[in-house]
This record gives sequence, C-alpha cells and structure tokens, in this order.
Amino acid sequence: MLEEYVLLWLVGGNREMSQNSDFRKLQVTGGSTMIVSLPKEWINSCGLRKGDVVSLEELASGDLRISPLQGPGLKRQITLDCCQYDIGLTDLMIGSYLSGADIIKITCEDKIPRKTRSNVREFLRDTRGMEIEYDDEKEIRIVSILNLSELKLQVSINRMYILISSLVEDSLGVISGEDVSLLSDIEDREKQIDARRLLLERQVASSLQNTSVEKRLAVERFTALEHANIARTLERMGDHATRLALLVRKHSQAIKMNNNEFPLKSIPVWSKQLKTIVHNMYTKDVGIIHSAKLTLAKLGDEIESAEGDLWTGRGSAERLLSEFRISESVRRLCAYSVNFAESLLNMLMYDRLEKVES
Repeated sequence: MLEEYVLLWLVGGNREMSQNSDFRKLQVTGGSTMIVSLPKEWINSCGLRKGDVVSLEELASGDLRISPLQGPGLKRQITLDCCQYDIGLTDLMIGSYLSGADIIKITCEDKIPRKTRSNVREFLRDTRGMEIEYDDEKEIRIVSILNLSELKLQVSINRMYILISSLVEDSLGVISGEDVSLLSDIEDREKQIDARRLLLERQVASSLQNTSVEKRLAVERFTALEHANIARTLERMGDHATRLALLVRKHSQAIKMNNNEFPLKSIPVWSKQLKTIVHNMYTKDVGIIHSAKLTLAKLGDEIESAEGDLWTGRGSAERLLSEFRISESVRRLCAYSVNFAESLLNMLMYDRLEKVES
C-alpha cells in the first residue's frame, strides 16, 4: 500500500531544530500518514483556524509552497494622512498602488486641502483600474475596480510596444515632410506608456503575494519578475521615443536629415527587429530572438560611429544639436531593445529548465 503524505493542522508541534530555525521534523501517524506542524506565529498572522483550507503547490525547484486561501472579502488597505505627508503624497499613492493595495484612504483631521485633491486626480490619471468610492471633507477612499488576474501581462507589453512604435514612426514621418500634427498627442501617449508599466508592476506584485493571482495569470515568479524588467525597459524606450518626438515637433523646420543616412535609415531596421522580439514572446524562437539582439547591438554601434559626422556641415547650432539628440535617442532605443531581448531569453531559458538526478 502506497504511503499517503498529508499536511495536518498541528500548531505548536515538536521542532527538531532551534527556535530560530525553519526546519521541522516529519512524523508518522497511523502507520502510513506523514505530518508536519506549522508555525503558530504564521497561523496567527494569517488568521487561520482549525478546519480552514490552505493551498499546496509544488514549485519547479522541488519546494512545497503553503499559502492561505484569501476569502473574497479580504482587501488590502493603506491609510495616508495628507496632513502628515503634505509633500510627496502622489509618490506614496503610487507606491501603495504598486504594492497591491486594494483600498487607498486619504485622511485629514481638518478639511482635505485642494492640493491633496489635485494630487488624487493626478494619481487617477496616471494609473489604471482605480476610482474614488467615497469622498467627503476629511476622507477620500480610492478603490481598485480591476481584477488584476484577468488581464494578461502580455497585454500591457503589447500596448507599450505599439505606443513606442507609433511615436517613432510619426516622428520619422514628420521629418520626411508629413504634417507636424501627427505629433500633437505626444504627452498623452507617454502617459499611457507609464500607466501600463505601473499596471504591470502592480500585477506582478500581486502575483508574488497571492498564489491565486499567480495561477490565473499563468506565470511563475521568475517569469513575472522578468515581465516587470521588460516593462521598465519599455518605459525607458518610451522616454527616448517621447524625447525624439518632442525634438522633431519643436525643431521640424530646422531638421534637414536624409532618410538614407544614419540615424534615420536605422529606424526601419530597429522597428522590424523590435517587432520580431515582441512577436517571439509567443512563438518563443530562441534563435530568432538572439539574431534580433545581435542585429540591434550592431545597429547601435553603427549609429554611434556615424555621430561624428553630425558635427560637421550642419549649419545652425539649433540644427546640429537637434539632429545629434535625435541620433542619441535612436541609438538608445536600439540599446534598450537589446535589453528587452535579453530578458526574453532569460524567460525562455527558465521555461526549459528540467529536473535531473544529481
């Protein structure tokens, strides 16, 4: 008869090691069932009682993870006293959002000042899935209305990629003679990129804290963290795409660059290789991703080598500086795309890990 391995509730059982150790001794009961006690401190901190259910999950490392099942009414809340945090309140709200708070309460013993209300509106513009549930003179309660486990991480990655590509392509279009109105909404697109990064990092934080979110997102912890790295890389790319677009919008009349010369002739190549990398988040072709990485690294070197020529024969100082900064932004876009490819390769190699006997 096969032995049955069952985890039972035995709070405060015997411990083989010292009080500071996390090691516990397996015990046998009934001749075939093995049991182990759980730390009383952990039981109390989770609010668990006899008869409650925990989830057990075997990780790729061979470890066994035990997690309390969170009830549907259990919410995580942060309270911020706006009188105490008069400066930096927006940053604290963003930090609360990233940490996975379901409820953010802004309180004040006196009447909440107008500046605080402005900070709250700014926070709501910069994030996704949050809204004001309650608002009076002394308290503003912001709640999450988005189920973080229903939106796949790749959705935000794809949206950031599309926004970055559109900024670069529209900038190239204006340099090539199209109407500058193509770049009328640069700031809005930048805010969308930043908001998507924040949303993805919030999802990753929630998946690390809640196994049910992790399972519904269908990503393991390592993969989730690499998604966060990719999102931060894309945000930096968004910064340079925005910088490029702003330069083109402001100096469109002074810029006289040739599409068949560096750095402009590198933009279609960059665009194609970045598209390849994003597409292979799904097809997972390691060879294609690595080839794209090498192409982008070489392209960045070629742009840098050509930048010396930008300092000669450019006429006005406005033109010279604008065109050099455009080249620098395109070069940085290539460099961050290389980082994107490296993070994706890390994820794919993790997926290929196998357990073997030593």
